[in-house]
Amino acid sequence: MLRQLLVSFTLGISLFCQQAFAISAIHFQVGEIDAPAGKLKNAQFQVDLKGVEPTLKLHAEIKPTNERAFIPFDLQCAQFNTDKIGQIDCLNGSFIASQTKVPFSIKFVSYPNDFSMNLAFDNANFSDESGLHAGEKLTGQIKLAAKNINNRWQWNGLISWDKGELFWQPFYFGKAGNKFEVNGTFKAPMLNIDNASLLVNGVGMMTSSVQINTQTKVVEDIKVSAKDVDFAGLYSVFLKPMVEKSAFGNLDVSGKADWQFEIKNLEPSSFELNLRDANIDDKNGKFAFNHMNAHLPWDYNNAKTVSIDYKSGHLLKMPLGNTNLSAEINRYSFTAPQLSLPILDGALNFTDLSAAMIADNWYWHLSMNLTPISMNEFSKALGWPAMQGKISGQVPQITYAGKQLAMDGAMTFNVFDGTIAMDKLKIDDPLGVAPRMRAELLMRDIDLGAVTRTFSFGDISGKLEGDVKNMVLENWKPVYLDAYIHTGETKQRKKISQRAVENITALGGEGTAAAVQRTFLRFFKEFNYDKIGLSCKLRQDVCELGGVESTATGYIIVKGKGIPAVNVNGYTQKVSLADLLGRMKRITDGNTKMLVK
Repeated sequence: MLRQLLVSFTLGISLFCQQAFAISAIHFQVGEIDAPAGKLKNAQFQVDLKGVEPTLKLHAEIKPTNERAFIPFDLQCAQFNTDKIGQIDCLNGSFIASQTKVPFSIKFVSYPNDFSMNLAFDNANFSDESGLHAGEKLTGQIKLAAKNINNRWQWNGLISWDKGELFWQPFYFGKAGNKFEVNGTFKAPMLNIDNASLLVNGVGMMTSSVQINTQTKVVEDIKVSAKDVDFAGLYSVFLKPMVEKSAFGNLDVSGKADWQFEIKNLEPSSFELNLRDANIDDKNGKFAFNHMNAHLPWDYNNAKTVSIDYKSGHLLKMPLGNTNLSAEINRYSFTAPQLSLPILDGALNFTDLSAAMIADNWYWHLSMNLTPISMNEFSKALGWPAMQGKISGQVPQITYAGKQLAMDGAMTFNVFDGTIAMDKLKIDDPLGVAPRMRAELLMRDIDLGAVTRTFSFGDISGKLEGDVKNMVLENWKPVYLDAYIHTGETKQRKKISQRAVENITALGGEGTAAAVQRTFLRFFKEFNYDKIGLSCKLRQDVCELGGVESTATGYIIVKGKGIPAVNVNGYTQKVSLADLLGRMKRITDGNTKMLVK
């Protein structure tokens, strides 16, 4: 069966002689050959018997079954030997076709019940028109041998290359020194690959076994396993090409890994991945896990327990502490009554977590609360000015379906003696390369004194309230929102320091602070005010600013009241978001100093 080839062709033969009964060349011409693997036409086959060694030349056009057009090629053998019955040697040969050049030597031996082939190639280059397969400067060998015993073929093969690079979509083998060995049996219709081993330089050894029905062309059973492979090499060669467009496509990893999977009757049957002392670091800075050990099993028929632990790491710049996680996975569902994720001096606690895959899409839901975290440590982690107090909060329920994450209810946080709530949260493709987030923020009863002291803004007494409506973030950067922050009603006298006036002026006003410095008001350290407010309508990168009231030339940010009082007017009505954030950073860095001449 291995050597059967059904063909139909027209054939012409010419024999050229220099003298009687002395054949100097043999010339074959073949019109067309149809075979299961493709078509061959216009073949011209010539054996030159002159000289010390016979030579062979073959020119033809070939069209494999998966190609649209015929491809011309030339095959030459500088030494073509057929001295022994059943043996053909093609030494110092070359195969040249479109985008392909392969220098080679081949020895082929064939008898009624066994055959063998040994092909050596040197400095071979090839590529296809699609760009999905290519090799450069490849040097190696291909061996294949088979023997028929009691109507069952026993066979083995080897493919190895010691030099060069190979790309076979989506995998790239940049390091040479790779070897693929395989052996098995064949008895129609079953082709059994009893043992196939792939040694990849920089990764390790992987083994597999496969059963293929050649009549139905169905791969019935597959087993693949790898022991003690290099996790960095495994990720670089095999995993990264398959997840490159996800959040896991740009990682630095290290450690050791074992993995295996089994497929029966075209359905996944089992899978297991074990990581030992692994490190995973997202180059985009979104997450990292250090000294991770993980046991990730899965079985189609039996429930399994998943366990993950790591010593440290970070998630969106939030430092993670020593963590141990455990959950149950049952076919395509995942449940955990409670998971705790230590963060700084607190923890993010998940309850009633459940997930299921339905029609190739994940659906899950959970509730969450935040054990109080020190604001001082929290602000340092984000690179903000040092804050005091604690931050805590809770989320009623979060669901994920159709690559969209949504929150049922408001997520509330307690900070600066007040509350900040996030509502109507939706995130499209949160684990993708370009997530899109929509939400609304509400701020109530925030102590302005605590806020301004924290950010070195100057002193402002009173309560701060605010609303951010229609907020849209693309890849975590704001592109659309309607925001308005303002002081709330209070019975206390509301004061603002001259330093705070200067900084507010730097945000949206011009001239007010300088005017204060030129009058007798410069002798006052603080002023009374009635209202403070600032709004921003953001559209892409442009923010349209406003205040508590509009004026003919702009808007009022601080409206004074009583004696002494001062108004702060804003005149810049449109500013880029990058410029506005830059102004805020300069203020909090303490660089905003009024220069009076």
